[in-house]
Amino acid sequence: MSAALTTPPLSAPQTGPPGDAQPLLGFRSNDDWDALLAEVDGLVLQMDALPAGQTKTQVFQLLDGIDAMHREALHRLVRLFKEGVLEKVVSDPAIHTLMELYDLLPAEAEPAPVAEAPDKPRFPTIPIRALRATPAAPLLYPHWVPVLAQRDDLAPGAVDASIVADGAALLLARREDRLFALDAQCAVDGASLQGALLNGYTLSCPNHPACHYDVRTGARIGGGTALVCHPLKIDESGRVMVGFNMDFKPDVPSF
Repeated sequence: MSAALTTPPLSAPQTGPPGDAQPLLGFRSNDDWDALLAEVDGLVLQMDALPAGQTKTQVFQLLDGIDAMHREALHRLVRLFKEGVLEKVVSDPAIHTLMELYDLLPAEAEPAPVAEAPDKPRFPTIPIRALRATPAAPLLYPHWVPVLAQRDDLAPGAVDASIVADGAALLLARREDRLFALDAQCAVDGASLQGALLNGYTLSCPNHPACHYDVRTGARIGGGTALVCHPLKIDESGRVMVGFNMDFKPDVPSF
């Protein structure tokens, strides 16, 4: 079964005072938009109901790829918005639906329950994301977030546990030319690692005696819960990027 997303009736204003929803936007009226959603809904459900096979697998892989392209581009676009712009533009039904599909709605723009008119069917699903079961938690997707403009913004031997990226508190550490990104809270009790010291590849917690971590793997030296590590890369402009929702592969000697 495809992942389903419940949406409010698109013919009604979603946010703001009455009259925010416009009767004609772009090339489609709001009624045309409703009809398009119903058509896409039906087509994806028909595809999902087909027997398993190579063609079906490739179609869903294509949908996943298109989804990833849209998700990345929309997240970049929203980051460019000035404060308050997103709250204004999502009053349009089509934009509201798109931002809802990609988990970009501001909290105050979440629609209140609206009673359905008996002659106006409500679209119960928009299964754009090609999955076999409805997830119990929000969909996670791999993405990169910039944390430093340049690698040299962090000096060799330095530690910075004040980085916040994608809502997560991160610690960045640098040994010579190598950078490492880990969660910024001690695994013992969640205390901040701000003030931690780096000696070689050993990160010493400022809160607990004899509490040390290997910044290459996040492992606590001597045993115990490890720190979560995140992938790092340098992009074409020299920015340091941290990866979220992707596998981390430690770079350590094999001997």
